[in-house]
Amino acid sequence: MITRFARLSVPMDPPLPVAGGLSQRQLAFVDVDGCVAEVSPLPGLHQESLSEALNDLAAGTLHTPSARFAESVLRAQRHGEHWTQRDASRTLPAMNALVVANETAPDAHTVIKVKIGRDPSRDVPRLLSLLDRSPHCRLRLDGNRLLSLEQVLDVVSALPRDRIEYVEEPLVDPAQLPDLAKVVPVALDESLHDPLASRHEDEPGEWVHVMKPTQLGSLEELADEISGAEKLRRDVVLTSCFESPWTLGVLCRVAQHYGLHRAQGLGTANLYEAWPDIDVSASLPEIELPELDWQPWI
Repeated sequence: MITRFARLSVPMDPPLPVAGGLSQRQLAFVDVDGCVAEVSPLPGLHQESLSEALNDLAAGTLHTPSARFAESVLRAQRHGEHWTQRDASRTLPAMNALVVANETAPDAHTVIKVKIGRDPSRDVPRLLSLLDRSPHCRLRLDGNRLLSLEQVLDVVSALPRDRIEYVEEPLVDPAQLPDLAKVVPVALDESLHDPLASRHEDEPGEWVHVMKPTQLGSLEELADEISGAEKLRRDVVLTSCFESPWTLGVLCRVAQHYGLHRAQGLGTANLYEAWPDIDVSASLPEIELPELDWQPWI
């Protein structure tokens, strides 16, 4: 049973590229007998609201993926799983940067994820400029199912092929992804979170599975997805739904626990200004949080 909880609204500048531009990120933290977890469904991605997820978690019905994820994080702490414990030698995994508009990508990142398809006429100039400003990076091109196969091939053909790590679900028609995989590595994202979508398991080419843990549900559901990708000999990248640095730290620990070697899609802590940095060395209940207005759960 939830002992206490705290809801907060975090300004996002620039607005997040979801739900028509999200300028406030609504989230909550729950405390159950000293164990902590975040609940933060993302509008435009999760079906449940924050209130629905909190009530689902409190009731123990766990119908929503946000509640199942939070419950599994709480349970991992209660059971003392190794990745939740203090470990001074634990370090951050490699992570990609995220570029949504025209902001300069951090030089420290060797992999940069770029949103494409929102203004297709500007995609190629933007990408060439980014490659010029970040000469040692490779790109992950995320099209969020906005483009035709012809449009994506035009973008890919305009870029040095060795500077593209993969193209992430860019097609309006996902059935054409195998045609794209003949040209460039393809990452599945939306398809992994749609039970009716094809995983293109028998198709040739290089495929990567990009997983949103809080949209999949519990950590056990995530483990099943990782196991499935490994059986197909496909790499896995965990990516965030713009959760707080606290949960980004949880996902960093999970990525290391499963030995995921690619740069993970967890480099969005900079969106939370004035928050403590990601901490992967402390035990989860001890990680510093901003000042919260904790309320008893009634």
